[in-house]
Amino acid sequence: IAREFWKGLLGALATFLVLYLGGDTLRQGLREEIPAAYAMQYTFYQLPEVLVLLLPAACLMGVLISLSGLARRNELTAMFASGISLGRIAFVLMSLVFMLCCVSFVVTDRIVPPLAKMRAHFYRTVIKKKPDLQTAINQNPLWYRSRNLIYNLRSFEPKKNEISGLSIYTFNDNFDLIQQIEATKAIYSEGKWILNDGLLTLFEEGTGYPITKHFDRQTMTLNETPADFKEIEKEVETLRLKNLWRYIQRNKSAGIDTHSYEVVFWSKISMALVPLIMALLGIPFASKHQRHSSIA
Repeated sequence: IAREFWKGLLGALATFLVLYLGGDTLRQGLREEIPAAYAMQYTFYQLPEVLVLLLPAACLMGVLISLSGLARRNELTAMFASGISLGRIAFVLMSLVFMLCCVSFVVTDRIVPPLAKMRAHFYRTVIKKKPDLQTAINQNPLWYRSRNLIYNLRSFEPKKNEISGLSIYTFNDNFDLIQQIEATKAIYSEGKWILNDGLLTLFEEGTGYPITKHFDRQTMTLNETPADFKEIEKEVETLRLKNLWRYIQRNKSAGIDTHSYEVVFWSKISMALVPLIMALLGIPFASKHQRHSSIA
């Protein structure tokens, strides 16, 4: 039973993988207009994640192929005649699928996140040509770097285009701090950032003595838009489960809607259990074997 299941599973998984990766590589190359080597490298970073996504369908096909093959050769009938029930056969198959679920969970939590970070870095630096853009959401607060600016965000609400606890550090070519802006809140409106209740600190060149001014409201034009800060949203999917849970709790304490993050968290856990459900659905269909006979 196990041998037939592994043969069907690996065959189905290899077929799905070739079709998916071939189509995705072609799509990336056409959409981004990048060389085929870059498209293949970008797709390679997705390989473990793709395997996890394809595993439920492969498990279903493995169960269907193995049991239907045994039924076609009347081996299931022989097993039933020798006292082996369908429940015992299903237990063997479900045990194998459960082992795959455990492997899938480990891959999702340990292997996919670092590769997703590498994929995001490759996309920004090689495909989008933005080598100076960096994010770090694993810290508290968040850090975002672009060119000679470093942003420090306590939290970012993408639905409202609103930043809470914003600090902007401006550096010169020698990486000397020349200006610091702090604001309790920043709202993006009509192509500009509106900063509320903050401090502007200027560092004089040579002396380095700071000059600080308080402001209630100030409008700034920055190269970064909410679309750039939404890179943080993409980085959320690269976190391990324990770090993602901490990120959710941190945002909850700041009063930010975390439903989308919680969906990502629970989907990572539930995805590992989908192969069990698919295999369970396939067993009754594959074990049906109607024997036809004729009266001479």
